[in-house]
This record gives sequence, C-alpha cells and structure tokens, in this order.
Amino acid sequence: MCQDIRSRSGLTLIELVVVLSILAAVSSILIPVFSGTIQNANQVATTCSLNQIGDAIGDYWRDTKHIPLDGIGSVATETNRFDIDWLFANPVTGDGTFDFSFDTRIGWRGPYLWTSTGDQVAAGSPFMIDAWNRSFSIQDVAPSTQPRDLRIVSAGPDGVVSIPPSTATSALTSTDVGDDLYVALTLR
Repeated sequence: MCQDIRSRSGLTLIELVVVLSILAAVSSILIPVFSGTIQNANQVATTCSLNQIGDAIGDYWRDTKHIPLDGIGSVATETNRFDIDWLFANPVTGDGTFDFSFDTRIGWRGPYLWTSTGDQVAAGSPFMIDAWNRSFSIQDVAPSTQPRDLRIVSAGPDGVVSIPPSTATSALTSTDVGDDLYVALTLR
C-alpha cells in the first residue's frame, strides 16, 4: 500500500530557480547582440536613404541650376536653392507641375523622389526621415561659390547634428562628424 515516490510530476523550486537563472544568463548575452544589430540596421537604412536623396539632388541640380530662383517665389531663393520638399514638388509652383524644356534641357522635371518615408498624411506633404524618425537636413556650405559643397545629413542616434554647416566637407574631422551620417555632393 505504499506509493512509489519516483512517480512524481513537476519541478522542484530549486530546479525552477536553476532554469530561470540559465534563461536570464542567455538573455543577458543576446540582448546586446540584438540591440547592436538594430543599430546597424538603422545605419544601413539611413545610408540608403541618404544615397537616394543624394542621387535625386544631383538630378534636380542638373535640371534647375541655370534657373534663377530669386524673386520667383517666397520659398525659392538662390541662397537657399536646396530643399528636400523640392524633390517632390516644383519650387516655383509648389506642386508637381512639370516645367522642363527639352530644347534647352533646363527646368524642373520631377518628382525626383517618388516615395516619402515620413507620415505624409500627418505632415501634409511628403518628406524624408532617417531610421531614428528624424528629418534629414541639407547643408549648403558656401552657397555663393562654385562648385557647390553640399551635404545631406542625418543627426544619427543621438538626434543632434554635430557637423558644423559652414565647414567644408574636405576639412571635416571625426570629431566634427560625431555619430552623424551624411552624403557629400560636389555640384558643378
């Protein structure tokens, strides 16, 4: 009439503590690995967007560099020729109006970017954001000089643009750049 003790089911408290300790140790190893992977993915995604914007600005510049913008519109001026919004909409008309002459090869023939990475509905217009959900900025180092030294900049993980806007790209140091990501263009 004695029951055999060996036929029990379940875990003892000591076995449960050992299993939980092993799981905690494994997770403490994996969390930094995965967070590094996410950081790398954010940098890759942002770099891809920077390259896409750089290509679009190159096309925009080739088409519009001979069009004087001073006085054409309240937002389009020669000293501030570059705006990411203008890759989606004509800076003179403010919409997608095609304004390109095939004879002279001059004019806005965008949109130069087709998809917005930001919440277009909430913003009211298309725009581009980096992987940390922040807008890109454009630094036109010396707007009155030729060739133009232009940078498209992401503030990076810390959200602060470290790159001084008036420093030539060729003179930037790693201290100037910090954790920012950028693409530099020389526009002739």
